[in-house]
Amino acid sequence: MNEFVNKIFHADARDLLAKLPSESIDAVICDPMYGTAKNYEYEWGIDPANGDPELHWEYHKPIYEECRRVLKPGGALAWGQGAKFCEHFQDWLGNHRVWTITRFRPKGKSATGHAWVVQTREQKPIPMPDRDSLVICDNVGPIRKLHPCIKMVEELKFVVEELTTPGDIILDCCCGLGSTLLAAEQLDRRWIGCDISQRYSQIAKLRMDNLRQAQEKLRTEKDFIADRC
Repeated sequence: MNEFVNKIFHADARDLLAKLPSESIDAVICDPMYGTAKNYEYEWGIDPANGDPELHWEYHKPIYEECRRVLKPGGALAWGQGAKFCEHFQDWLGNHRVWTITRFRPKGKSATGHAWVVQTREQKPIPMPDRDSLVICDNVGPIRKLHPCIKMVEELKFVVEELTTPGDIILDCCCGLGSTLLAAEQLDRRWIGCDISQRYSQIAKLRMDNLRQAQEKLRTEKDFIADRC
């Protein structure tokens, strides 16, 4: 697994998953790549499902099944899913619980919510944790213009904290701009990411590099202060 861990790949999710060993991943935290609420024109083209639920699941079902294959027994799967298709969740994903996480940006005074279908590898529902699911986060800034539905790192940290422990391996095979991977890095989890868009995967790598540089700078400053004391 060393050739995959803590790396971001420009790849089709199906191709990367085919290379991963069965029962090798502690958690899959994935927001599928094609839109459901709006038919955005993505960096690689129009959503081929065009909002059609049957076409949407025809594409995603093999990815979902492969995600279950690579999960360890009892491993957690959090599948970001547009609420527009909520009537299909049971048929598509079997037993599950829907976690709704609301992110609030004080500067813009706006709140938006996302739905996550959460279950074990064996499709056993994982209950929503007994804690507030209102996530306070800053505006994402110019990067917001680079992706039609970027997830906030603070939101993903909520999911990562609840489903994994330090040292676990988290897979996001539709990583977009890398928010899941950044959350995992900050919480001392190992991770694997990929995206079908070369541009998105490059931005994810840049964000990870920037995070690591900031962490190293902070460690250096703390060491300097400790030495002075």
